[in-house]
Amino acid sequence: MNKIFKKVISLALIGTLCIGASTTTFASELSPEAKAEATQTNESERKVNWWQVGWKVLSDYFEKLIDLDGQSVKDSNWAYLVSPSIEFNTGEMGNEVYFKPEVNNSVGSMRMHGHRVIFVDIFAKINLILSDANNDTVSSAVTETNQYMFYDKKASDPAGKWKAQFISSESFKWQCYYAHYYNANTRSALPEVEDGFYFGDNNRVFQFSENPSPATLANNKSLTMTELNNQFINPADGEAVDYLKDYAPGDEVHFADKVIDITYNADEKATTIFFDEKVSGDLIGWKFNGDLTNEYAIGDTVSLNFNVVKIGEYNNIIFESLDYFEEAFSHEDGGKYPDINNYR
Repeated sequence: MNKIFKKVISLALIGTLCIGASTTTFASELSPEAKAEATQTNESERKVNWWQVGWKVLSDYFEKLIDLDGQSVKDSNWAYLVSPSIEFNTGEMGNEVYFKPEVNNSVGSMRMHGHRVIFVDIFAKINLILSDANNDTVSSAVTETNQYMFYDKKASDPAGKWKAQFISSESFKWQCYYAHYYNANTRSALPEVEDGFYFGDNNRVFQFSENPSPATLANNKSLTMTELNNQFINPADGEAVDYLKDYAPGDEVHFADKVIDITYNADEKATTIFFDEKVSGDLIGWKFNGDLTNEYAIGDTVSLNFNVVKIGEYNNIIFESLDYFEEAFSHEDGGKYPDINNYR
C-alpha cells in the first residue's frame, strides 16, 4: 500500500470517527420509537466484511465500534490495517484503539506495532495485546516505537473475529498498525519491507520515505526541540523517518532549548525535563538519572551534545538515532536513566 493510499485511509477513518461521535450524540435526543429504529439502522450499517475498528472512551466506559469496510488492504497474501494519528487519553479519546480482523484458518502469522507521531517522544510506550476469537490473549508486549510484536498462529487457535488492541496510559500520539499473512508460518516467510517500514532484527522496525530528500551539510547551530524533531521529517513528502535530514553517523548534534517544566520522581530516581515541540504543541519530557532540580529551573536553557549513531541499514538507507535516545531505550533492560553529564 503506497503512502497516498495510507493517507486516504487515515482521512476516511478520521471522518468516520467524527460521524460516529455525532450519531451517538444525536441518538440521545430521539424518542424511544425513533431510537429503536435508529438502532436497527445502525446495526445494519455496522455489518463488516473482514474487520472492524474502534476506540474505547475512558471517562464514560463505553465502546464505539465503527465500520470501515473497504478502507483496508486485503489480497491472497495478506491483510493490513492502519489508524490515523491518534492522541490517547484526551477529550473523547480514551486509552484504547483496537482492530477486529476476521481470522480464518489460512492465516499463518500476525504482526502489530505502533509508531509515535512525534519522533522526539522517546519515552512513549504502547501496550500491544492480541486476543483470539475466544477472547483469550495469545500475545502481548509493552513496546516503544521502533518495536513490533509477532505471533505465529497455531493450528489449534480458533477462527473468527480476533482483537488487536493498542493501549496507552498517557496522552502520546501514535499510529497503530496490524497485519496478518496467509500461509506464512515462519518469520522467514514474512516481508522484510512494508509500506515504508523496514522490519529488522530484535523486533525493531524503522520507517523510511519512498521519496527521500537529499541531505544538506550539517553545521554547528544548536537545535531546539522543534528543530531536532524536524530533522526526522523528510521534506519531500512530510513523512516521519528514522534518520536525520542533515546529519550522518559520527556527526555531533548540538541541542539548546528552554525548560518548560521539570520534575523529579523519587521512585524512578530520575528527573524529567520538559521542552516545547511547537509544531505539535506537545511538551516533550526527557529523563535523566538523579535529581537535577537544583541545577535547572523553569526558564533555564539546557545545552546538550549528542552523537549520531547508526542503528540499521536497508537498501543503502542508513537508519540513525542519537546516542542519548539509544541509552534511554536501554533503561528498559534494567539500566539507569542516562547521565546528563555524558551530554553536557
